[in-house]
Order: sequence, then C-alpha cells, then structure tokens
Amino acid sequence: MTSDQREKVHLSGVKETLLLTLYDRAADYRSPKPILGDRWAAEVLDGIDGYNRFKMWLFSADRYGIVLRASRLDAWVGAFLVRHPDATVLSLGCGLDSRAFRLDVPDAVQWYDVDYPDVVELRRRLYPRRDNYHLISSSVTEPGWLDEVPDTGRPVLVVAEGLLPYLARGDVERLLARITERFVYGEMVFDVIGVPGWWLKPVPFDMWAGPDPHELERMNPRLTLLDDAPVMADYRRIPSRVFRAYCGLLNAFPQLRTSLWLLRFRFGPPERERT
Repeated sequence: MTSDQREKVHLSGVKETLLLTLYDRAADYRSPKPILGDRWAAEVLDGIDGYNRFKMWLFSADRYGIVLRASRLDAWVGAFLVRHPDATVLSLGCGLDSRAFRLDVPDAVQWYDVDYPDVVELRRRLYPRRDNYHLISSSVTEPGWLDEVPDTGRPVLVVAEGLLPYLARGDVERLLARITERFVYGEMVFDVIGVPGWWLKPVPFDMWAGPDPHELERMNPRLTLLDDAPVMADYRRIPSRVFRAYCGLLNAFPQLRTSLWLLRFRFGPPERERT
C-alpha cells in the first residue's frame, strides 16, 4: 500500500493515545513471541499515515503493559460471551481497538463501539462492516448516545479500556449511573490507575484517588466487584528477559503493583437469581 492509499490521521491530545495503543498491539503481533497476537492492529496500522512514527516507537517501551491489559480484558469478555451468547456489548472509548473482530463473537451478540465522531469515521474507513456490529459517534460523557442502544432485556457487557482514568470523577459517576439504571443486568470490565500511577498519565485526570478496588461499589451501590488483577499480574508471559525481570520487580511492591489495575464488576442481581 502506498502512502497515497493510506488514511491520513491527524490526532492530538487524548485522542492520540489510540495510536499509541494501536502501535503497541501491532508491534506485539510482529514480534517473534506475541502475547495478544492482534493481526487487525498490524493491518490497520499499515492502512494509516500522517502520525509521528518516531514518537510511537519512543513510547512503545510500555507495550507489554498495553498487551497484557488487552489480553486479560479479552479473557473476561470471552468468558462473558460464552455464558451469554446473545449479549449486548458496549465498548466505550473504543479508539481503533479490534476487540469486536479479533474475538470469536457469537452471531447473536449485538456489539456497539462508541467514540468521538472523527474516531468513528476513521473506524468506518479502516474496519469492515459486519452484521450486528454498530458504531455510535459520541463522547461517552454525553447522555444521549445510550438512546441508540435498545434495551432488549439481554445481559449487557460494558468494556472501557484506557478510558476512565481520562474522565473526571463526576463524569465517571454519572456514566456508570446511567448504564446501571438503564439495563437490568450485566458486567463491566475496565482499567483504573491508582496511587502512585498518576505519574504514568500524559494528561491531567482526577477520577481515581487510590488503588482500592471497592471505591466504585461505594460510588454506585448497584455495582458488585467480581474480580480484580494488576495489569502486570501476568508478567511471566513477557518474552523479553529484561522487561520480565523489571515488571516482576514492580509487581513485588504493593503500591507499584496497584498503579495499573483491572476490575470486573456485576450490576444487577447475581446470575443464579435471574429468570
């Protein structure tokens, strides 16, 4: 593909982070021993132009954290879809992530990717159309986008990867309240950044004040914590000896281990109580 055939991309600020994570997933796919194995990331990266490749390379040192995070979330999403092959999935702040395509999604699942209009328009040009796959052009903090998702009574899975730490605490509280009030039952999986993880962020944020995974239960009583894991809990999967040793060292200290954290919540009644 020549440069004239590639999609021109000019993103800055928070939106530029979707290119960083895309680059990291593509680099993992092209490595001798990939962790995530996201071929879509490599193909989509090859289809765009106009971004700073040196900058992408410079910030790719943390790609193991990116792909380990995606891999754990993939496992949680996959397990939910096995239990609920007719579910509705809401992927919030999806960026250029390929989860809807790289996973074995049952045909009956209704999948909604939500992001800013310019990001969604880019996705339309880079990803194929598919039955039961939908795109919603909106900031997730705007209340109106939920009107585009019909409440069919199906279990709902909400995925927010690399999103909540970029939102103000009040926006997070309102977003979670709207979702849990709209749908009867479902799960949420996402990542958060705790103290001292604030220094890992390129932009200001005030959503997460500490590594306590029960904070959101206090914020929203409909939420029940089901599972939690540090992003680096699976550091033994890292093929590089140097990075594996480094991440293992970080994982040995509680405050550093909880600076990047993955959480899985249920909202609504337990599965055994549903009819």
